[in-house]
Amino acid sequence: MLAYENKLIARHIMSVHGLRAQAVVAERIAEARLAGDRAGLDRWQNVRAAIGELRQTGLRQVLASA
Repeated sequence: MLAYENKLIARHIMSVHGLRAQAVVAERIAEARLAGDRAGLDRWQNVRAAIGELRQTGLRQVLASA
């Protein structure tokens, strides 16, 4: 369930922020780290990983259709 939620959040952030999505998530990671929010830190790190996975999947699909 968490993996699905992380991908859902990642897709939303990517649709709202476009290419800045990873930068936005990096800011959230820094904020969680400064606040000592371990659960928030874990969540945002997982969202960052989901963004990477979604971008890789998209790149593979583009290359496969070329």
